[in-house]
Amino acid sequence: MSNNLDKAMTPEQFTQVVEAILEGKYSWACVLILKFAGYNPVHYMPYRTYIRLVKDNQNRRSQSAQQGKQPAKIHDLNYAEPLHAQKVVNIRGGRRTVFPFSWSHPWRSSTPHH
Repeated sequence: MSNNLDKAMTPEQFTQVVEAILEGKYSWACVLILKFAGYNPVHYMPYRTYIRLVKDNQNRRSQSAQQGKQPAKIHDLNYAEPLHAQKVVNIRGGRRTVFPFSWSHPWRSSTPHH
């Protein structure tokens, strides 16, 4: 593995990923994450799938440009909901122990797992 994992996305790149997720385009979000991290998405998915995703996204971007209205920043999007700190959700079920998330290495927990 390379040192690509130490790089952070720019705010614009992060906004693109979030927009793709909010539109339900999870495959495109994965492509963007791989590209922004310096990886070739074709190494992780079939070439035809990658080309279809690129074409679909180009069509979407050109339509948005014709409409002339694109969100400039993530806070301009109309999906935001206020978060309430006092809201507690009890999650039940499952058999896995969930450890705290580590932002530096999201695939690793911050607690050693034996």
